[in-house]
Amino acid sequence: MLLETQDRSELRAALLRVRAARPRIDAAAVRIDTLCGRSDRPTTYRLCLFVPTPGSPSPGRDPGAG
Repeated sequence: MLLETQDRSELRAALLRVRAARPRIDAAAVRIDTLCGRSDRPTTYRLCLFVPTPGSPSPGRDPGAG
């Protein structure tokens, strides 16, 4: 997990930093979870980046294509 925040602008800024740092990142490797809030818990956002083990295919790519 790269970030957990309740601030959407902070989430967007973090996503832009990830894209700037890794311009060739596969969009399927980025995951944003929205944990819906209730009256006693605010909505929370989690930004995660899938990191494959060496030699494994990237998410969203056909392992037979190449």
